[in-house]
Order: sequence, then structure tokens, then C-alpha cells
Amino acid sequence: MGKYNFAIDSIDPRTTFGKIFQQVPEGSEVLECGCATGYMTRFMKKKLNCTVDVIEYDFDAIKQAKLFARDGFCGDLADLEWCEYFDGRKYDRILFADVLEHLRERDPMIVLKYARQFLKDDGRIIVSIPNICHNDIIIRMFNDSFTYTELGLLDNTHIHFWGIGDFLAEAKEIGLEAETVDATQLATGTTEQRIPYDMMDKELLNVLLKRQYGTVYQWIITLKRSV
Repeated sequence: MGKYNFAIDSIDPRTTFGKIFQQVPEGSEVLECGCATGYMTRFMKKKLNCTVDVIEYDFDAIKQAKLFARDGFCGDLADLEWCEYFDGRKYDRILFADVLEHLRERDPMIVLKYARQFLKDDGRIIVSIPNICHNDIIIRMFNDSFTYTELGLLDNTHIHFWGIGDFLAEAKEIGLEAETVDATQLATGTTEQRIPYDMMDKELLNVLLKRQYGTVYQWIITLKRSV
């Protein structure tokens, strides 16, 4: 539980959370999927005056989150039992903030497909995912290394990865299209996946520095129904 337990006190538009909150109108009804200890739940209730329902598999974590939520379900998102629990409810926003890459037992797109039915007519699903195509990962792989870390792009609990084109194409197949695509940035050689500069192939580095999305650290995608 402690790995994803911290406080959010203000909106910094440069951060993933700040970019997500900018897409959540004040007073929204929100379903927060994978709420951890409720650091986002708390902010949305107290700062944005939102009504939030939460889903979290960690029993101790959801006990804290429910202090700021209207209702909550303790269980694995991939099991889809939450669909029956929240049956009949509709939301302005459904959040998957740093969640889909962790899901086990089921394709995350299936979970998104089920979440789609809980949207109001003008509702949106907001997703944040790491960019597996960051230059630092490509440089490390060029050096025959694919190393997981405690946190970050290759968090050791991540089991799903997408390039942005792949994610948008898969979302389209389940009836969702991107309304906005935003990103946080970390320069090449500054992420937790960096290697010493003297180990970098300079010709490769020169090519990578020309990539349009090579310094994207996380993608923040707002999805709407396409059909």
C-alpha cells in the first residue's frame, strides 16, 4: 500500500495528476478505478466538489479512500465483479490513472469496454499510461538491457505496455476514441531508465533526439464514445 500512498494538495498542470484534474469539471460524478489510498479521491472531493465512487483491490487502502468517497468496491478490476456492484450508475468521468498497465488476468481493453457502459451521454474516460517508447528505454535496450525498477516507466508491477498508436487503435476497436491526448515529458537521459552518457551510442542518440515523442514520459488520454 505504501508504494502508492502520498498527498496531492494543488494542481500542477505539468504533472500527470494536474493534467487529469484539468479534465474533471467541478461537481462531477466520478468513478475512480484503482484509487489506492484515495489521494486523488480526497482532492476531487475537497477541491473539485466531486462525488466519487472508488474501486480498489487492497482492503487497507480502500478503507482510507472510502473516507472521501460516496461508495466503494473492494476487488480486482479484472474480475469485473464491480460491474454488478455499480450496475445502473452513470458517471461524468471514469478514471484509470496509472492503472491499466498493472491489470492481471484480463486484457485491460476488456475492462475499458465494460467501463464504457457506465458513462453518461457526455461522459469521458481518462487514462494515464507510461510511454514504453521513451528514448531512455530504447537506449537501454540497444545496450541489451531491459531493467525493471521500483517506480517509473518500468515499474516492477507493470505487465502491459503500449505505444500511443497501439493504445488508440485498440481503444477504437472497443468503441472509444481520443478526444484529447496530452503528455508529461522527461528529457532523454533523465529518467530512472537512463544509462551513463559514455555508454550511449552517439549515432543512435542523434537519431533518437529527432523523435517527436521520444521524451514523452506518460500519456494522458481522454476518451469518448465513438459509436
